[in-house]
Amino acid sequence: MQPLVSVIIVNWNGLSHLPDCLGSLSQQTFRDFEVIMVDNGSVDDSVAFVEQHHPWVKLVRLDENKGFAAGNNRGLKQ
Repeated sequence: MQPLVSVIIVNWNGLSHLPDCLGSLSQQTFRDFEVIMVDNGSVDDSVAFVEQHHPWVKLVRLDENKGFAAGNNRGLKQ
């Protein structure tokens, strides 16, 4: 069954923001959602952090920074 809401996070070297962002999402009382994080070729261990601490997040890895709009479009395809 598809979730009602998809939260798309476009990330580029945003590791310092991910604990608060994903921690807040994990504490929501509304549960019918998915989180898709599109990583724009980060080199700050953002992907490793999400894989280790938030395995429920769907990761889309891009080899390079394609920008915010392209990142959102890629997330929408998921």
